[in-house]
Amino acid sequence: MDDATLRERLWQGFARLQAVLGGRAAGGALLEQPGLLASFVPQAPDSPTLNAAITLEDALDADTLKRLRSRYEDIGIRRWGVWTDGGFGAVHQTLLDAGMRLTSSSPGMGSPVERLNLNGRGPARAADLATVGRVNDLAYGNPDSRLERTLAPLPAGILHAYRADLDGRPASVALALHHGEDCGISFVATVPYARRHGLATDVMQRVAQDAHDAGLTSTTLQATDLGERLYRALGYRKVSDMQLWERRR
Repeated sequence: MDDATLRERLWQGFARLQAVLGGRAAGGALLEQPGLLASFVPQAPDSPTLNAAITLEDALDADTLKRLRSRYEDIGIRRWGVWTDGGFGAVHQTLLDAGMRLTSSSPGMGSPVERLNLNGRGPARAADLATVGRVNDLAYGNPDSRLERTLAPLPAGILHAYRADLDGRPASVALALHHGEDCGISFVATVPYARRHGLATDVMQRVAQDAHDAGLTSTTLQATDLGERLYRALGYRKVSDMQLWERRR
């Protein structure tokens, strides 16, 4: 499976996750058009994670961006963003011309499931969405249980949640979204006191094994600088530079 296929699956899954998080959040709404998906969540006015557009092709005209900006401002959003691939030069120029700025860049990674270094089903097990949110909030210092409050109300059966425990408490987690033939992995996190115990590897092994058992042919994810080494050891490779451009009021 070549990088172009993995890149397309990565971004399609990323957009589907955005639709789940933004479209199903309290008061949330979606805009979908060819090559673009955007979510609007007025109850999270400072979250570019929930209030974001995702470009799926190298095309974003200035009028579309103006309409997005107007809608975000009309519902009181103070911080919103546009996610795009690092190779989308036309999109970058539109964003620059509109005064938006690049605020983060992270590796988008993927692998055919058959190429992953799987060692069988690890000790990680299924979890609930609230647990995944709680561990992420602890791992990344999110105020006000931000992610737990976002994930907890979502309906069961859309996202697959996983956990690995230390001393009887959930310490490392991940979410998986099965979309087409791909398993999109997100919200991988380990609480600080439990790092360097191999728990994230256990979780990733379980996620990948379940994807294999479900007949999926690839798995993709957005990595952090901290997590990239782990994913490479499992068999992932970088297929995209995932950029977030922001507009703040």
